Amino acid sequence: MGFKELNEKCADKFEGSRIILKKLKEQGLVSFDGVVPAFGAKIKLVKEEDRSLALKAAKEEAASGTMSRGPPTDATLAILKLLKDKGGSLTYKELIEQLGDYFEGLRLVLRKMKEQGRIDFEGDFPNPPSVIKVKEG
Repeated sequence: MGFKELNEKCADKFEGSRIILKKLKEQGLVSFDGVVPAFGAKIKLVKEEDRSLALKAAKEEAASGTMSRGPPTDATLAILKLLKDKGGSLTYKELIEQLGDYFEGLRLVLRKMKEQGRIDFEGDFPNPPSVIKVKEG
């Protein structure tokens, strides 16, 4: 099933379906491309006999994503450019106002960027009063 269709069906019952799907992938229950599903992603239920392999693949993907920086995504590049243009920091609210219409899942992108050592902010996820700061290096 496509993520967009799944999200529309679950929107009234669940908030944060992308994070729920991310956790299900980490458990080897579903598969899709990337760490979190994009709107065009196809979500596949993993057959019970294939779950151990899917779980191993998800763990390897998660480890490779957080252990190294890897190539920056378009969203990462846009965030870093905006931070640089604003003198190295801005609030989460300002960032969303500037980039929210162009990229989805910015909170997750920011969290990953923090894990990679690209930026810093208080807490695990940024909130409207959070100040996002670019890290030097």
